[in-house]
Amino acid sequence: MIALIWAQDENGLIGANGQMPWHLSADLKRFKALTSHHTVVMGRKTFAGFKRPLPKRQNIVLSHQSLDLPAGVQQFKTLDDLWALNAKQPDEVIFVIGGATVYAAVLPQADLLYQTQIQHAFDGDTWMPAIDYTQWEVTAKQTVAADDQNPWTFSFTDYQRR
Repeated sequence: MIALIWAQDENGLIGANGQMPWHLSADLKRFKALTSHHTVVMGRKTFAGFKRPLPKRQNIVLSHQSLDLPAGVQQFKTLDDLWALNAKQPDEVIFVIGGATVYAAVLPQADLLYQTQIQHAFDGDTWMPAIDYTQWEVTAKQTVAADDQNPWTFSFTDYQRR
């Protein structure tokens, strides 16, 4: 199964200069809990933002370019490599974690969406591709009020393709 996981502001912004323009402790904990012990797939720029492989995950970088990746990080040169991995392990969740280009390419084949929606507008340069939510059913939703570690109110919404 292919799952997209991301956080966005109220305007669909997902990044600024290769980073997330916010810090939400609860969102990071949820990301870690959901993706640990699974495969994570990301584009070259997203991986560069992490500076190292994410621990307790199989890290795959999707890029046509030849890359010098650290040990333990695999490269897929085409989406066909991702589809082949998904076909080999159809019951395993593969998390696509960014960026916008990879989200747009994978969205038509995705089975699950894990969205964090922050109730605030930020400045940035990267937006989530448009999603036709009529193709998706909400399976879980939780709103979290701002607190000391999470400066903005936000919600977690999980979707499954209809």
